[in-house]
Amino acid sequence: MKLSQFFMQLQLFFLLFITVVAFWQRHRIKKGIQELVTLDEAPLPEPAPHVTIILPVRNEEAHIDDCLASLLAQDYPNFEVMVIDDGSTDATPTHLAAWQRRDPRLRVYRVEELPAGWAGKAHALHTGVLLTEGEWLLFTDADTRHAPQTLRRAVAHALAHRLDLLTLFTDTRLPGAAARLLTAIGATLLAMLATPGEMRDPRQPTRVLAVGQYLLVRRSAYLACGGYSAPELRSTFSDDITLAWYLKRHGCREDIVAERGLVFNDQWTTWKSAWEGMRKSNYGLVASSPLLGVVLGLALILYGLLPPFTLLRQWWHARRRRRQVSSRPSPGSLLTSGLAALALFWQIDTKRRFEREYRLPFAWSLTAPVGWATFGLLMLDTTRLVLGGRGATWKGRMAPPQHRAIHPLAFMGKALERLRAGRGTVAGPGLCTHYLVGFCNGETFSSSLLATQRLSVPDRSGSRLAALARSTHHQGDAATR
Repeated sequence: MKLSQFFMQLQLFFLLFITVVAFWQRHRIKKGIQELVTLDEAPLPEPAPHVTIILPVRNEEAHIDDCLASLLAQDYPNFEVMVIDDGSTDATPTHLAAWQRRDPRLRVYRVEELPAGWAGKAHALHTGVLLTEGEWLLFTDADTRHAPQTLRRAVAHALAHRLDLLTLFTDTRLPGAAARLLTAIGATLLAMLATPGEMRDPRQPTRVLAVGQYLLVRRSAYLACGGYSAPELRSTFSDDITLAWYLKRHGCREDIVAERGLVFNDQWTTWKSAWEGMRKSNYGLVASSPLLGVVLGLALILYGLLPPFTLLRQWWHARRRRRQVSSRPSPGSLLTSGLAALALFWQIDTKRRFEREYRLPFAWSLTAPVGWATFGLLMLDTTRLVLGGRGATWKGRMAPPQHRAIHPLAFMGKALERLRAGRGTVAGPGLCTHYLVGFCNGETFSSSLLATQRLSVPDRSGSRLAALARSTHHQGDAATR
């Protein structure tokens, strides 16, 4: 077989795979949109349960006034607002003091020092839980604004459906180019992991969605499983998805709804904020499996760029063939062009289905290939931080060592564990299976991942480097437990 034929067949294989994935993504987004529901118009019981709104803030002087004004204007009859000031260094404490004098329903607690092993937001939220006694807890963000009826309708819906966690899709504006390019890509990846209907299904404990700007949680359910104090959660930067996943694993009932006009926020107005925000969200996954970060990053770049580049190449060859009257396109060339065009159409259509909900112009849907490639570069950049021993940063803080990610390949890890248990352990295959199980389950690795993986085989030379690599690996795992 000639080398050119081999590359043509390889290209056909990748295009076929990309086309199938693009069709599946389109199906998942369509399914997710169809499964979305709105809040029920249910009455509140008498008396209404006490709700504590927990608001973590860190250097939020630009948003805190609008947020607190909307929260304190809720028409719900029985609530309080607990603000956890997570070491703000701007004018946020001054704003909070003024609001505290104005409304007795507002309480403020300042965290001076973040304990080791905790992410700032997770620690602030858990601190707020311990300082209050509300039957229901509302976790929200300082960059949100709430319509007066939001809390009343959300609590009524949660009570009517006997939920333990209710989360809302916010009415988000996407003013920046980065947000318009990347938000739909992130939403599509989430839809591949779960849809609203799957989240409501208690028989699927790993299928969850959550929006950190609005998480309404039953206090008894939160405390029963430890909430953010659990080792799996305290270090996470993805505090919304991890909490929903952890509660559902403990048998809690959950729902996600979408209704315009209730909770508003502006998503990522600059490239820097978008890049840091998306990198923060992906860090937990990549930190627990850097190999997956590399594979996903390269795969997303290929997924986005191969279809349009193939069409451009086929168009160039077609122009050259016009100069040769006797030359005709081969069946393989026609198949290649057809698959590339179909994959590109489904990528654009998938992005359009999401962006129609946000009332974005159609022109932004045409950027789907660039969006996928950019998201791939984002994954590689996150992996670079992990392999370099650095963490993602947010609000001026670096992420602590991650315990375990919510891993999309966890079901494969369980299958491999059962297979390994059935066959027993053999030195060579056992080692490969061990790392493959860790890759699928999202096992925690230290910053010396590469040295540890290379030197974890039986050490024939007894080198100090091997001992140091294993020691660093075990210390990193112990620090996250």
